[in-house]
Amino acid sequence: MRLFIIISLSFLGITGSPGCVHQMTTRTVQSGGSVTIPCSYSISGKRDEDVRVIWRETDQEYCSSAADEDTIISHSGNVTEKYKGRLYREKDPNRNRTEYIKITGLKPTDGPRFCCQLYDIQYGNVFKNSRLGTVLQVPGTEYITQLDEVMAVSGGEVIIPCYYSKDISDITKVTWYYADRETNDCTHISLQEWRKSDQYVNSRYSLVNFTQDISLRIHNLHVNDQRSYCCVISTSTARATLKSEQFTRLVVAEYQSSWNQPTNNITSQERKSVILTCSYTLPSDRYTERDVVRVNVYWRVGNITGPYAYHPYREMVHSTYRHRTFITEMTNLMINDVTKADNTSFHCFVVVKRCAGDYQYDDDIQYGGGTRLIINDDVAGHTTNGENYSAEDRRTLMIIIVVSSITIMIILIVILIILKVKGVICKKKTNFSEQQMDSIQAAGVVTSEEAAYCEISTKKPGDVLEAATDETKKTEMESGQMEEGEEGNLLYAKLDQSKLKEKRPAENPMQNEDVVYADVVKTTPK
Repeated sequence: MRLFIIISLSFLGITGSPGCVHQMTTRTVQSGGSVTIPCSYSISGKRDEDVRVIWRETDQEYCSSAADEDTIISHSGNVTEKYKGRLYREKDPNRNRTEYIKITGLKPTDGPRFCCQLYDIQYGNVFKNSRLGTVLQVPGTEYITQLDEVMAVSGGEVIIPCYYSKDISDITKVTWYYADRETNDCTHISLQEWRKSDQYVNSRYSLVNFTQDISLRIHNLHVNDQRSYCCVISTSTARATLKSEQFTRLVVAEYQSSWNQPTNNITSQERKSVILTCSYTLPSDRYTERDVVRVNVYWRVGNITGPYAYHPYREMVHSTYRHRTFITEMTNLMINDVTKADNTSFHCFVVVKRCAGDYQYDDDIQYGGGTRLIINDDVAGHTTNGENYSAEDRRTLMIIIVVSSITIMIILIVILIILKVKGVICKKKTNFSEQQMDSIQAAGVVTSEEAAYCEISTKKPGDVLEAATDETKKTEMESGQMEEGEEGNLLYAKLDQSKLKEKRPAENPMQNEDVVYADVVKTTPK
């Protein structure tokens, strides 16, 4: 009886926990490059502390938990010899049940399919795994690539990409199918077929361009178009058809006119960075955050059907924003180096993928809000060249410059006294002419090239004395009369601390007393 109970519990540990393990189906990589593969899961009836993620590789069509020899990172974190020094994993800081692995220095023998699997510490076995895993696609081989997900708004149109890795002119037939999400069957129900010789009529479904782009375009979208799609091709050189390794889930939001009116305004100046906020909620009556396996965020620019300012797949982002936009705090949009062209509205959509049962998903799309971005010119009267500064501003700036220079000199003297430094080393200076000073005062601004600069050197005159070979120069240095050093055009002068205590103005020297003047000089950066 006890043996039967143990066997029953073990069986439940393997198959009795409904849930989902989600991965991106394909990733295109370069030999010698790197790849990051995420894995998210949702499991009921299991405590988080009893579940560990392990990773395996296989050259089979599907993932399996039968073999142990293909484990590349175990539940305890041990990495197989093949990937030591090349494979790293980390947890997603925003989601407890999401983990990533990164593989560097990719080789032709890696993978090509990587499987995320859940390991039960209590029973010591794998009880759930991704069915398809993530397949690495290498340029030079023949394959079809699709996106995992595309979002759209009803009433508009959408393009579902399909990329062929070889010469597209060899394609003779293209067929798009509705895909079966549960069986991962890409040839479930035929949507429409196109041949190169056909004369096409107007239809809700069309190819972007048979000879250039075999992506599917759907016009006049309906909410019931929210399905999964995949493409299959025939070529003049292939003996059989080639079908996609994955399918694209189209998620359609019901159009609402209120979305066209942004609810937030943000003002910024050109060349600054801004953050636009976006929010979403979960229907608490059915799901919790623990059921979520993925959150994708989309930002559109101009209107709710405009081009993408941000898309989870970088290739879909409009060229104007491709290298300037990033997501912060899961949904907020950061735009760097804004320009006048960004003086428009931005609209956020969030697609939440939730585990609805054993390997079953629900996709929910929400409008996360719109923001009107207003770009202002530089503030009037404060341009970078100083031409529009008022006379009062120029006087204020000159006072600041003078006070700052005096303060720097005082700080230097105090530091030297505290440290009991017996000598001072200064850069050889070039005096400003009256014309130069007039120009600086007229501009009213000190640029980065003209900014006050002072450098303290730990090198003492005594150090240079030891290196001097010219006895005449050595004598001059000891008497404090040397004007120029041997290296770097340096000036050396001894500091008589007793003179500092007299607090007499430098412009009223005693008879036979030499006065040394110091000035802040312009230096050329190295």
